[in-house]
Amino acid sequence: MNPSDDTIRVLLAAAPADSGASSTPAARSLERRDDRLAVETVRDRDDAAALSGTDRFDCVVAESGFADGDGLGFLVDGADGCGAPRLLAIDAVRVADPSAVLGEALAAGVTDVVRCFEGDPAARLVAHRIGNAVASDRAVAEADRQRERLDRFVSGVSHDLRNPLNVAQGRLAMARDDPEGDHLDTAATAVDRTLELIADLLALARQGEAPRELESVGLRETVEACWTTVATGDATLVVEGDARVRADPSRLKQLLENLIGNAVAHGGDGVTVTVGTIQPMYTSTRAEALPAGFYVADDGSGIPETERDRVFEVGYTTDTGGTGFGLNIVREVAAAHGWDVGVTESADGGARFEVTGVDVDD
Repeated sequence: MNPSDDTIRVLLAAAPADSGASSTPAARSLERRDDRLAVETVRDRDDAAALSGTDRFDCVVAESGFADGDGLGFLVDGADGCGAPRLLAIDAVRVADPSAVLGEALAAGVTDVVRCFEGDPAARLVAHRIGNAVASDRAVAEADRQRERLDRFVSGVSHDLRNPLNVAQGRLAMARDDPEGDHLDTAATAVDRTLELIADLLALARQGEAPRELESVGLRETVEACWTTVATGDATLVVEGDARVRADPSRLKQLLENLIGNAVAHGGDGVTVTVGTIQPMYTSTRAEALPAGFYVADDGSGIPETERDRVFEVGYTTDTGGTGFGLNIVREVAAAHGWDVGVTESADGGARFEVTGVDVDD
């Protein structure tokens, strides 16, 4: 899925309908020009400020006639903390000095200024500039995310490879003086450990790129395939439902393999691993559904609440034989799909990992 094809949620702070600002485009006109746009119109300054303070919108557009002719003031003072691109649409016919307004807006940190003339295809122009601003904002956010991932990757390489390599180096030196000892076996084990870490680090490095194509993937069949490729011992698998999810099949498999492997490794002998879907729910206090997704739960000893935020960190592990990258890979795969992942307590007192924000079809 290409991020540029995602819905663009726009807050339009519009001048009063009777203000005569006919050059600036209305919500419906914008949506006709670009079917990615979902525009919510507001005409009250306090309402606009409250809405812009949420994370619901990808872009805030204010008409120059908004708030008694102070659309720019709203963008600078009322919407400055929204974190989304801010555009000012000015009526070039009715604004006395458009060039001065443009300069003032850009100097104040407004993302873009669109001059609209009567008779011009204003909606097309504004829609185009909204699309450009949001695409640029998303590209910067993705670059920041990739940079953070690279920093974590380098940190993982430098920290986690040093220990086994030091062991191997030291044991090889000792083997020169004591060829009959077990130093070479210990060195070989350290080298094997290094190769295992490298494999996990390379897998982690690959997960940050957004998947290009999403497919409808059967959750049950993917989970059952993962079960055959993970060392599960005496563990038992339970899959509830036959839902399908929109995902990159290979990356979904890696996410599930890591969650299943984690459940088996930490759940104890004879652990039962349950995989099922999370259905969207409405509540009396929410107009929107809570996010859908799927979960992987076990009936083991669970994860202490104080440790739950740390389990996704690079290198975090309570298993002396673990690399500490499995759950971080899970987080990276989820983030690349635009999903969220968290951990809580299962109904049986074990761990329950929830992946939400997923497109689920029952």
